[in-house]
Amino acid sequence: MPASFYGTLAAADAYFADRANAGWAVASDGDRLAALVRGSQAVDSLYEPKFTGRRAGGYDQVLSWPRCDAVTVNGEVVAGDATPSAVTYAAYEAAALELAEPGSLTPVIVAARTVKREKVGPLETEYAVADTSDDMIASARPVLTMLDGLLYPLLRPVLPGILVV
Repeated sequence: MPASFYGTLAAADAYFADRANAGWAVASDGDRLAALVRGSQAVDSLYEPKFTGRRAGGYDQVLSWPRCDAVTVNGEVVAGDATPSAVTYAAYEAAALELAEPGSLTPVIVAARTVKREKVGPLETEYAVADTSDDMIASARPVLTMLDGLLYPLLRPVLPGILVV
């Protein structure tokens, strides 16, 4: 069976030992492995549309990397049989988030269950409500600045729009 997560458990253990992540160290092997799978899936689902190139093994390839025709923002070619360290590290960071709070990177949103206003005794709170389901999904996803920073060199450049009249 092809790999279902980036990196290895041993490498992830070393990565988090270097960063003194005690929560990772005390978790069971099974919990850490499951978190690595969920973290890798989260990286792929959130970032694959932004990666350059295409899956080297085609559509049936389990993970987004390795990729053919991938280049960095600096124009450096990424080998078609390689998974950049940044992708593996991003998957490790996502795994740590998933270990701490399973499912947090892939929230399930049910619009009918969204609370707009809540009153408990004399206190009343009204929450911001998204206008569309896309807005609701976007507002439920966490902002992952660590992953954005790690993966930035591998993402398609965002070019400013120019309107010529």
